[in-house]
This record gives sequence, C-alpha cells and structure tokens, in this order.
Amino acid sequence: MADITTLPVMTAADAESIGFARFNDVPTLPVDIPDGNFTITAKTSDGRRVTFFFGEHKRGAPPSFVDIQYHDHGANIANANGGISPTFEMLTIGLGGRQVFDSRKLDADDKPSIAVILLGEPSRQE
Repeated sequence: MADITTLPVMTAADAESIGFARFNDVPTLPVDIPDGNFTITAKTSDGRRVTFFFGEHKRGAPPSFVDIQYHDHGANIANANGGISPTFEMLTIGLGGRQVFDSRKLDADDKPSIAVILLGEPSRQE
C-alpha cells in the first residue's frame, strides 16, 4: 500500500497556509496523493457516491490526470471495456462564470460517464 498522508479537516485558510489550493471558505480535507495510480472515494450523508481516480502516465510517476465519476445518477451507458458505466450531469464554468459545457442539453447516449481533468500545463491558444 502506498504511503499516504491524510491531514485533519481544517479551514480553507489553514489548508492554503500549508501549501494546498484554496476553494471556498468551508471545512477542507487536505490529502497528499502518492505517485502511481490512486483513488479517493467519497459518500454524502444521503448515500451519493463519487470517485476521484488519480492516474499515472508512466508507472510509478506522479499522476497526470484525474478521472471523476458519479455513481448514483441512475442512468448507464456502455463503456469502452465492454461493461456499463454510470452517467451524470455536468457543468463546466469559464470566464466570468459562463457555463462553457452543460450536459443537461445532451441526449442520454451523449451524457458523460467520466470527467477527466488533465494535470499538465495549461495549453495556450495563439
């Protein structure tokens, strides 16, 4: 098992003061993610489940992407591995709060089943 450090829940300001990113002024749980593949799973008080898979590009390297999956929306689609995956609704927010992507406008077969965040340097459009 990978060595992982989970710190206690703290204020967003305290998390920021020890090098973590700050997002909203709410209780914050900072987690050091180890190199290699790693999943964090979370559940709300009413049972809704979400997972965050931190994936490596090369074996043993720091993760280069995060796959996010919500497991309890109630709809499924076929996945690339011959199984089924849950779908969910998703928004992305850009400049000035503009909703750049809104999955609620999509047909059922086009709903996302995994949201992927790339952990590389931002691309620049020139």
